[in-house]
Amino acid sequence: MTEDGKSLALRKRGETLDLVLGNVVLLSSAALETERLFGRLASGVTGRVLVGGLGFGATLRGVLESTDSSVLVVEKLASVVDIARREAAPMIAGALDDSRVILEQADVADVIARERDLGAILLDVDNGPEWASFRTNARLYADAALARAKDALRPGGIFAVWSGYPADAFVARLRTVGFTAKIVPLEERGVVRARAYVGTRT
Repeated sequence: MTEDGKSLALRKRGETLDLVLGNVVLLSSAALETERLFGRLASGVTGRVLVGGLGFGATLRGVLESTDSSVLVVEKLASVVDIARREAAPMIAGALDDSRVILEQADVADVIARERDLGAILLDVDNGPEWASFRTNARLYADAALARAKDALRPGGIFAVWSGYPADAFVARLRTVGFTAKIVPLEERGVVRARAYVGTRT
């Protein structure tokens, strides 16, 4: 498969599926708990939830487990949607068929720009805010895009970015555009393996 000029492959190792972009593993089914916990950050929010990135569905499932809100899942890669419907279907566990869920194939930056009154925006499209899987994704973490994300949220809404590595300087960038910001550690088998950078619109 080729997406955005890069080779995207699905690799199977026993019962494990890896989504590989070039030589970089974007996602592995062996380690999805941090994404599921990331999705549960939507607990307690009111209003629709926007999930950026479908992957193997762990963030979406976390959202569905934690709120009754409707969920808009935005995935720009057609091949990822196809994998979710076929090879990764057991991991998705019917989440895409939930009546609360709408799946849109689009660039999440464009969708955020048009939205208003969201309860949460959860971005799980990269390995973190300083490691964009595609060059075009880097714009998601620029000040202008963060300001647009804040405008898309209702008061009390949250904007969160999943990161597989420490990127604590991102907290200051969230505060620069007016978010109240914090870091939420995310554990896999009792060990912190990722973190969520969370901004709340006051």
